[in-house]
Amino acid sequence: MFSKFSVKRPFTVFVSVILVIILGGVSFTEMTTDLLPKIDLPYVIVMTTYPGASPEKVEESVTKPLEKVLATTSGIEDINSVSSENSSMIMLEFSQDMNMDSAMIDLSGKIDLVKGQLDDEVGAPTLMKMNPDMMPIMVASVDINNKNIKEASNIVKKEIIPSFERIDGVASVDAMGVIEESVKVTLDDSKIEKLNNKLKSSIDSKMKSSQDELNKAKNEIAKGKAELKNQSEDKNKELNEGSSAIKSGKSQLQGAINQLASGKNELENQKSELLNKKNELEKMIKNQEENNIPVSDEQKEALALIETGIKTFDEKLNEINNQESSLSSQLKELNDKEKQLEAGKQTLNSELEKASQTLSSSEAEIEKSSKELEKAKKEAYKNADLGKNITKENLSNILSAQNFAMPAGYIKEGEEDYIVKIGDKVSSLEDLNNLELLNIDGVGEITVEDVANVELTNNADKMYAKINGNDAILLTFQKQSTSSTSEVSKKINETMNKLTSENKDTHITALQDQGVYIDIVIKSVLSNLILGGILSIIILFVFLKSIKPTIVIAFSIPISVLFAITMMYFSNVTMNIISLSGLALGVGMLVDNSIVVIENIYRLRNEGMSAKKASVIGANQVAGAIFASTLTTVCVFLPIVFTHGLSRQLFEDMGLTIAYSLIASLIVALTLVPAMSSKMLNVNTKKEHRLFDKFVNLYEKLLKVSLKHKFIVLLGSLVLLIGSTFLIVSKGTILMPETDSTQLSVTLEMPKESKKQDARDMSETIIDRITEIEDVDTVGALQSDGTSSMFGQGGNSVSFYVLLKEDKKLSSKEVANIITNKTKDLKADIKVNSSNMDMSALGGSGINLIVKGNDLDKLKDISKDVSKILEKTEGVTEVDNGLGDGNKETKIIVDKEKAMKYSLTVAQVYQEVSKALKSENTATTLNVGSNEYPVIVVDDENNAVSRESLLNYKIKGTKDNEEVEVKLSDIANIEEVESLNSINHERQVRNISVTASIDSEHNIGLVSKDVEDKLKDYKLPDGYTIDMGGELESMNSAFGDLIKMISLAILFIYLIMVAQFQSLLSPFIVLFTIPLAFTGGFLGLLITGFELSMISMLGFLMLAGIVVNNGIVFIDYVNQLRLNGLDKKSALILAGKTRIRPILMTALTTILGLLTLAMGIGTGAEMIQPMAIVTIGGLSYATVLTLFIVPIMYDILNRKELKQNIIDEEEM
Repeated sequence: MFSKFSVKRPFTVFVSVILVIILGGVSFTEMTTDLLPKIDLPYVIVMTTYPGASPEKVEESVTKPLEKVLATTSGIEDINSVSSENSSMIMLEFSQDMNMDSAMIDLSGKIDLVKGQLDDEVGAPTLMKMNPDMMPIMVASVDINNKNIKEASNIVKKEIIPSFERIDGVASVDAMGVIEESVKVTLDDSKIEKLNNKLKSSIDSKMKSSQDELNKAKNEIAKGKAELKNQSEDKNKELNEGSSAIKSGKSQLQGAINQLASGKNELENQKSELLNKKNELEKMIKNQEENNIPVSDEQKEALALIETGIKTFDEKLNEINNQESSLSSQLKELNDKEKQLEAGKQTLNSELEKASQTLSSSEAEIEKSSKELEKAKKEAYKNADLGKNITKENLSNILSAQNFAMPAGYIKEGEEDYIVKIGDKVSSLEDLNNLELLNIDGVGEITVEDVANVELTNNADKMYAKINGNDAILLTFQKQSTSSTSEVSKKINETMNKLTSENKDTHITALQDQGVYIDIVIKSVLSNLILGGILSIIILFVFLKSIKPTIVIAFSIPISVLFAITMMYFSNVTMNIISLSGLALGVGMLVDNSIVVIENIYRLRNEGMSAKKASVIGANQVAGAIFASTLTTVCVFLPIVFTHGLSRQLFEDMGLTIAYSLIASLIVALTLVPAMSSKMLNVNTKKEHRLFDKFVNLYEKLLKVSLKHKFIVLLGSLVLLIGSTFLIVSKGTILMPETDSTQLSVTLEMPKESKKQDARDMSETIIDRITEIEDVDTVGALQSDGTSSMFGQGGNSVSFYVLLKEDKKLSSKEVANIITNKTKDLKADIKVNSSNMDMSALGGSGINLIVKGNDLDKLKDISKDVSKILEKTEGVTEVDNGLGDGNKETKIIVDKEKAMKYSLTVAQVYQEVSKALKSENTATTLNVGSNEYPVIVVDDENNAVSRESLLNYKIKGTKDNEEVEVKLSDIANIEEVESLNSINHERQVRNISVTASIDSEHNIGLVSKDVEDKLKDYKLPDGYTIDMGGELESMNSAFGDLIKMISLAILFIYLIMVAQFQSLLSPFIVLFTIPLAFTGGFLGLLITGFELSMISMLGFLMLAGIVVNNGIVFIDYVNQLRLNGLDKKSALILAGKTRIRPILMTALTTILGLLTLAMGIGTGAEMIQPMAIVTIGGLSYATVLTLFIVPIMYDILNRKELKQNIIDEEEM
């Protein structure tokens, strides 16, 4: 269908081709280039700092709590940790399908749960996703003529680094060897002591004045008490006299009242007698009147006298009553006055008592104040030490608070807004010296200059960076994860050239450049790809002896490649050595489909068929076969979905690239080739192939002999398969083949007791010896206190970067061996690494034995035993028992009972000791002109903490509710012990890794097997295990994935062939070509000296899909001949003669397409060289034997007559 459409509509095909060329060209220019495919590692690192803590303390207080909570995160497959001095590092491995962004959020939540349980001194845990992009893509050196290292540092920081940071794609630029200046504020004990003396004098003066005031108050109170006593006596005397007078008056008045009462009683008695007489007389008169007896005048006069007497008595009694009332009033007044006098007397006594009490209270207060003054005097003398208040911590806080400037807001006046700014930052050393810290009575204003010495310092003594023996600065560049390594490297190099051209005194040299290496490797593979394509075209012309069909096929190659590149671009496949290897391998196979089609069209044209008819029929005849053969090649990569980790991420790019190129070749073979053939093969010119015809006749004779002696041929093939398999397995296995590079790294590790200067002196010797090597261009060396302890480097380590010449004569490995030999007499641990950074990052290196258990002492003993076993194993070098030299640790053992007597806990003791041992505090920053300096506060150098001073260090405690100071030696003992450099965990179980390297004469797989056998005889304690890690672990995992892929690929190939042949038996015939291919691959590796590796196994995977293609075409043609009436043997011989040319052509084009890669021509080609060798060896051997084994197996298995499966329409 496709071929008929293409022949009828050639312009549609032409437009499609133009579209593919445009899209392919744009895609090629836009694709990012890297050495390897983007490897997304499902790892997260949790970093936590704990300043001053030992590995054991870090393990117990940080690592274990974090591990416990992090292990519950979903998706985690493995958890490892390293507890080192001052820091904890936990590495979490997740499943491949885990969304790492959501995992990071989940981990943050888990850490928040446990953060509050960690010690206050523990820093906030930091999460980092592991990525190969974390590695620097370039290391460069900078040296400037006529500038010392300090001046060069300023230029690098202000001019050079900003120029690089502006480059698109550069994530960060870090400088090593740069001189960093800072303002050092050193507390001066002598200055503080002067202030203390001044403060004590002020205290004495104030205390004397206070005491004088108290004494004066005492005298005043004594005088007041005397005056009060006199006043009390006088007042009491006066009151007593008044009381006596009142009492006397009361007595007189009472006497008078009594006399009046007596006279009153007498008068009342007399009055009563008169009244009785009056009553008797009036009664007598009344009786007389009733009896009409006249009343005499005497009686009347007597009655009148009596009444007059009574009246007189009444008057007298009234007069007495009045007198009595007056006297009573006078008496009451005297009583009232007496009461008032008594109340006044009581009030006076009360007031006098109060006054007396007040005076007594004042006297007591003064006495108390005297005592308190005496106590305060003692306390003031005790605290008259500014050194206790002006500590480095307090001074840091004050400097930070005083060196402050910040906008506070805005104020509005009219229509204008004015910013309100508070504070003003310090801008000079003089201002810093004059900065007020405190204002103390008696001392006055205290400035920084009064208590400390201020100076501008730098870290020149801590830095060491050399390029070819001269001082230099090293720059490391990291790219953004989405940027192309080679593009970023190119831009960095352009900026380097610009900077050096603008300033002739500036020299910037790339010591390590992944971009340049990648470009060299990519160009090498591309040139091999093009050269392979040219060789394929040449072999086509040799077979076809016609320029036109050769042009048709030659034109199909770039179209298929561009189509594949377009698909690569849209599926985010980068231009890397793996994807390009797929293209290089695909170039040879790109023409396979086109060869089958053009050869069939060419054959039909030679039989006299018209060009258009031959183009359509010729393509249709083989369409099913080439479709099936394409599927079998593509399907070998389908099992990638069942793998994980490194295997999947590496092979996915190659699988996609080959799939795209083969699908493109299939489409081109069924569209472009028929369309071009219908126009270009319009003349029937049959070519003679005398030499090839003779070869075909020879093949016919050999095939007939083989069909007669089937079992001899099969037995020979089987013996060769078994023999080659045994030999290649006995040769051993490796993870990745070694690659050549123009860059090496060297690490110098000095003995632990050596000094920093010893390492520098040794590095000068090493630089001199390395520069003597002819192929060495540049040698850089770096030693820095800033080197991360995480990487196991410090003051006793120096890292070297060795850059080789572009036109070097020796390989990087040979140069590494020369460096090793030249430095082996030096008394230091010197390691040389010639591996490319990305290659070494793919798996562990050498042997890694992981000893697991809980007790550290037992782990140490086992690791020592295991290291001895390794040392006795042939081929093993550089054995490390994982214990290191150990850290000398001063351990403070607090006696809890003694400490609690002073209300001190172990934690409080720790805090106090930690504060004493902290050497410096960064307070603030000082901006002077365009320079910014950190301000660092340190103690007086005379106060450096020693073991003795630590024992005498005083800690504040409480005893009997009073604050006291206690010496550390009174509550604790100090011991010196040795501890591990670090404590490792795997899945929360302690372990120690015993590592070793393998020398160049031995194979990692064989040596590892030898070590495993020896460890079987070692008796481990219960609860302890030894696991194999390192390169062997990575290799076993990758090989396991590959074997699974090959097994599934063969199954898929069989199923596709069942669908193609509509038979369960015929596919078995073709499957016999796969072990033949493996035999050829094994022989190819043995002849060239390569071991089995992950890359060579990839070649075997490819072979499984490639070698069956010719068998499919062969069987398909045999079946067609038999259906057309030929007997089985005649059909086999005729098919062999007819298909031998396309079989050889397809095989040779693939072989020649990979020939340059197999020869390892060009830098980096050696990495994929084993894959090319396996493919060439396997395809060469399998192609030859396919022409014999397939007919033999077909003859053995197909004994029945072949019938065409025809379904009548009426049956439908």
